[in-house]
Amino acid sequence: MLTIGLDVGNGSIGLFVRDGDTLVQDTMPSVYGRVDLTRQVLSVPGKTAPNKADVFAFGGEHFVLGYENVYVMHSTPIGAYDREQRYASRQFETLAKLALLDAATRTGRTGVIEVAVACGTPSEDFTTRTVEIMQRWFSEPITGAKNGEQVVVMIKRLEVIPQPFAVFLDAYLDQDGLVEDDELEKQDVLVIDSGSGTLDLSEIHQLELSKQASIPAGLNDVYQIILEEIRREEPKVYATAYDLEAQLRAQDGAQEFWFEYGAHRMNITVLRERAMQQVWDRMQQGIQYAYPDRSSFGRVILAGGSGEAFRNYFLSWLPSIRIALEPQLAVARGLYKYVLAQEHEES
Repeated sequence: MLTIGLDVGNGSIGLFVRDGDTLVQDTMPSVYGRVDLTRQVLSVPGKTAPNKADVFAFGGEHFVLGYENVYVMHSTPIGAYDREQRYASRQFETLAKLALLDAATRTGRTGVIEVAVACGTPSEDFTTRTVEIMQRWFSEPITGAKNGEQVVVMIKRLEVIPQPFAVFLDAYLDQDGLVEDDELEKQDVLVIDSGSGTLDLSEIHQLELSKQASIPAGLNDVYQIILEEIRREEPKVYATAYDLEAQLRAQDGAQEFWFEYGAHRMNITVLRERAMQQVWDRMQQGIQYAYPDRSSFGRVILAGGSGEAFRNYFLSWLPSIRIALEPQLAVARGLYKYVLAQEHEES
């Protein structure tokens, strides 16, 4: 049986899969696209076409997952940027099921696949109703196909916990779900999970989650600010946040940042810096309002894709903060460890 940690967020999907001795981990943008396999596409003779993406069949339709695959297949990106009532969204449900299909087949398996999976929610969405919705999503086997090969994912165990608590578990447990850092048993810990759409805060006192708070701010807001400014200058730029994100990630670490759309090429270095500072101000004010005195915590841990992007802001503000290993994967890895820990406890 596969053990899977699956983190489906506003901006990215993180997955951590164990199949026997094989471990697979990955992140991708939270976007999918429909594919029409009957559409004929012409190409230039003698020229090699780009690598084709994995195509999933599900619910009578065909899909690709992740922005690059959407681009390769000339599909329309369907995302999960909406914060309000996201778990009531058909699009978010489809995204979550496609992500599980992808995770379950990452080691080359097809046919009937039994999985134990843990999923996370933002702090503000961790409610009885949300857990019930996710249980309903996965109450039946997910039946579909990957590149024409039939797949039936049998969910033998489903766990749902808050994403920041998964970050704590990632620091506390090793990859076998056993205690690795027993100092955390005695400490009061503050976890800051900075996602694309939400910054979540969680207090853990002696291994128990005691308080949570959410701030609606993240990288999605940075992209929105930049796009609004670009459109003021060039109203015919119809780019999406996915276009912008892909280009910014490709220039990570550069001294200057450029955005291209058709014939337009713009230097957005100053604009990006201004947008980052504007969103950081919102994040910082929210944290200080929720936790005006952070000296009571023995450890403050930062994780999340936006946490990596805002790393220098956090370090300048709180030099003692600890950055999680591979921050964007910390939630998925912690979810995976939670499943293992539950199994150890029961056995």
